[in-house]
Amino acid sequence: ASRDRFCASCRGVLGLMGLSRSLCVLLTTCFALTGGDIRTPVVIVPGLAGSQIDAKLNKTTAPHVYCDKTSDWFTLWVSLEELIPPVIDCWTANMKLVYNEALSKFTDPAGVTTRIPGFGNTSTIEYLDPSLTEATTYFSQMVDELKTMGYVPGVSIRGAPYDWRFTPVDKPEYFTQLRLLIEDTYKTNSNKKITIIAHSLGCLQTLYFLNSVVNSQWKSLYIDSFIPIAGPWAGAANSMRGYSAGYNLHIPLLNPSDLRPVQRSSPSSAWLLPTPKYWDSRPIIITPAKNYTANDYEEFFKDIDFVFGFEVWKKVSNVTQSLVFPDVVVHCIYGANVNTTAQAVYSTPGQFPNEQPTIVYGDGDGTVNSQSLVLCNDWIGKSTYNATARVFPGITHFNMVSNAGIVDYVKSILAL
Repeated sequence: ASRDRFCASCRGVLGLMGLSRSLCVLLTTCFALTGGDIRTPVVIVPGLAGSQIDAKLNKTTAPHVYCDKTSDWFTLWVSLEELIPPVIDCWTANMKLVYNEALSKFTDPAGVTTRIPGFGNTSTIEYLDPSLTEATTYFSQMVDELKTMGYVPGVSIRGAPYDWRFTPVDKPEYFTQLRLLIEDTYKTNSNKKITIIAHSLGCLQTLYFLNSVVNSQWKSLYIDSFIPIAGPWAGAANSMRGYSAGYNLHIPLLNPSDLRPVQRSSPSSAWLLPTPKYWDSRPIIITPAKNYTANDYEEFFKDIDFVFGFEVWKKVSNVTQSLVFPDVVVHCIYGANVNTTAQAVYSTPGQFPNEQPTIVYGDGDGTVNSQSLVLCNDWIGKSTYNATARVFPGITHFNMVSNAGIVDYVKSILAL
């Protein structure tokens, strides 16, 4: 409304001055680039697998003769053509992390350098595969809808992609970048407080940032609100399934076992394991010889012959386990009434862990279980900061950020 008034006034004044209409367009653009009539600028923190990853190769070995050893920068994630057998073996060799004992940290494999493109803009989180935008749309619908409110990508709506293979323990520098991005967006938009919209794993990243990186004074100055969408607050059963036989992230025709090496090497997989504190004693992995609950990780990792996984879990499990309220306004959004992996059943001796199990479904959003999604309800009424929670039944995890009803609800929050 104020932008329309600005344009009308501009046209009137310029008309009296006998100046061109193009100058009005220029001034109107300047109005948008300095915050315009939006109430709160937006920074988006995407979810697991929701940030593109570029790679550059200078390797001495490769799994097959047809795998490149050297290259300029290219899209490693996600490039759907890289996930087609047998080329996926090349992708796996470049994508899976290695643990550097000398540095006590996870790194890219030797000869592979990676980077996260598009930080500060929205282009790389709107579509995940630059060559197949329609098939890999992510935040594009939400960004397009926010444009209709006067938001400008790269100015008043900005993306904060990150390497989702890692946890805050492994990549603390990301949170310095996030802090500086929020401060810059605040200043660029006439000192308007920022709303953080996060999806999936991005909810945990943001919770860590608000509770462990910045202080209350900083939050009071820079943060308007936090909108977590489909937060896996206490992990998901699919993560345990991923460690055993692999999990294909709902990518059609992709063999789950082909993703297992990457999932096992990514510390974020351990971060997303069901949290014992909030999970019930119902077994998640069922085999003829033994069942495994969220309290059996040491035994579970031993029996899948991946003992190091338990050491990783011990290192990252407490990062956000306590789910401390972040002391900002929170509007939590999550799904329900979608079949979601609750148990993975290996019914035949010798099937566990390498063959695909039979899945027993429970409630959730198709990826994250309901007992994890609903935990943000515990924040309601526990602080002087307002907290709300709204459930959208029947919407799948990935589609939560593109569903028209949810996008309209987000727009209504931003307009409050």
